[in-house]
Amino acid sequence: MARKGKDLISQLPDDILVHILSMVRYKEAVRTTVVSRRWKHLHTKLPAVSFTMSVLGLQGSPLSTQSKQRVESMARTLRRRCAGPDHDTVQRLRLSYRKDVPMECRYADEFIALAAASSLVLFLNCPKNLRNNDAGPWSLHLPAATPCLSMESCWYSVRPPHVHGPGASALKSLTFKDSFMVLHPGYLQDTAFPSLEELQISGCTLSGSIEITSATMPRLKHLRIVDVSIISLGTEAAITVLADELATLRVSCHDGGKPDPPSSHEMLCVETPFRASFTEYSCFRLRSPKLRVFEWRCCYAKEVRVDAVGRLSDVVIELFAGRLPRCYNEAKRFLQMEDCDKLMKHILQGIMPGRWKYVQRNFIECDELRLRCEITEYDM
Repeated sequence: MARKGKDLISQLPDDILVHILSMVRYKEAVRTTVVSRRWKHLHTKLPAVSFTMSVLGLQGSPLSTQSKQRVESMARTLRRRCAGPDHDTVQRLRLSYRKDVPMECRYADEFIALAAASSLVLFLNCPKNLRNNDAGPWSLHLPAATPCLSMESCWYSVRPPHVHGPGASALKSLTFKDSFMVLHPGYLQDTAFPSLEELQISGCTLSGSIEITSATMPRLKHLRIVDVSIISLGTEAAITVLADELATLRVSCHDGGKPDPPSSHEMLCVETPFRASFTEYSCFRLRSPKLRVFEWRCCYAKEVRVDAVGRLSDVVIELFAGRLPRCYNEAKRFLQMEDCDKLMKHILQGIMPGRWKYVQRNFIECDELRLRCEITEYDM
């Protein structure tokens, strides 16, 4: 039995204490420095660091105004941790800051350079009254030690940055996330990522057609496109994937793009200038001679053109008919089962030329509002 008042926790090894601290928010971990001399530097060994420069309330309303003193305190904390040749490396850095506050942007650049984290997550926010503004072009200097980059936006339109510095050529994983992250035509064609192996575009908005090619991403192996909408129903937006090393392609729509049964209660979408109520790509073109995995779930395109794929091991195609999501000022629209059947045939003809009729006859499940085709390597 331990003696009364004996501090057993502080007798634990540093690695166990650091593991315990990693389970709480970073700012709470920093506060433990006042416990004792033993705890003074434990937070500097945490693998993940998170700084929230501006605190925002619900729907972007400010809970407290941005404070230069508060941000400078964060800077001192990170400088102390990164001082000296034997400092513990930061594995994951998460920064939340406002793109409309120059001071926060300057400190964000400093934090990124100081930490040189293996994984960098940027959460870009803005007050609600600026939600419809375009933040405009911006750049990001990426350290060579940062092979993973993820970006999210909140409450206003943010373009992906021009990534430069030594990290641009070393980047292996890139994620764009959130409906207010707007991909403009030409961005992915003009920005080269020679080492990129994984690209995820999730919940973003297209203002026009985009191309993902080996010219700028020669090592791309895994591509995931989830809930990627277009800026308006009248916009002709195509997605072109010409990736020589691509092994997996997953295209899906889960957030508001799936039709509802005609008899269900209708939920009207809130109209915004950065997101359509229903996504319909004008064309989806694919040429990936080494592709092994192909998934297409609940997405729609007027045309699907497949130039080449590899020997596929897994195929999933799932389509739904029904009433389409709409905004208040739009007329009701329906996707018919005939439309789904036509798209299913078009995709199968492209990825399995010569075998699509056999696949259609033996592997397509069909009910009143749903078409599904799933094939594994064993079935092939």
